Amino acid sequence: MTNVLIVEDQRMMRETMENYINQSEGYRLAASVGAAGFAKKCCEQNHVDLVLMDVCTENDESGFEATKVIKEHFPGIKVIIVTSMLDVDYINRAKEVGADSIWFKDVSCEELMTVVERTMNGESVYPDKMPKVMIGNASSYDFTEAEIKVLRLLVEGMTYKEMADILDVSVETVKSQVGSMLQKTGFSSKTKLAAMVMSKRLIVNGF
Repeated sequence: MTNVLIVEDQRMMRETMENYINQSEGYRLAASVGAAGFAKKCCEQNHVDLVLMDVCTENDESGFEATKVIKEHFPGIKVIIVTSMLDVDYINRAKEVGADSIWFKDVSCEELMTVVERTMNGESVYPDKMPKVMIGNASSYDFTEAEIKVLRLLVEGMTYKEMADILDVSVETVKSQVGSMLQKTGFSSKTKLAAMVMSKRLIVNGF
């Protein structure tokens, strides 16, 4: 029997994943919580074999940080990052904190449980690429790596100079990258671009 901990802040999604586990032979729901900060305690108080971990949870607690803590204290526990966020950097971050796999929330029970089975059998499952999402007239695939780096800072409300200092480039370079993204998407301002990026969950501020 595989004992599963679910960490998910959205009640409907949490209940959906609970149903997936309860309906799957060989799996048992050990605990289900909304905040990543409770994950370590749940692993201490329950026999847990697998954690399904959201990225952005209650109290702005990071699933990446919780995963790192779990893997440090309970290396035998498998962790699958299950996210609706589309930032391609999440794949690298999941690997860095020791997550065994990463997959998407908006999939069927059969697809998610296939990822679970493969993970429990010792396989690390990562998508080849993140799903394509439209941002205005452009798709997420149309942005360069440099532009995505600027976008991550843009959604935090940083000025051109602040972004340039962090990225160690000139202000003109940042302005050029923002201008390129505005041209691709058709938006008239960086504020509108940032708002749409966040609404489509391509990038979420702080995560």
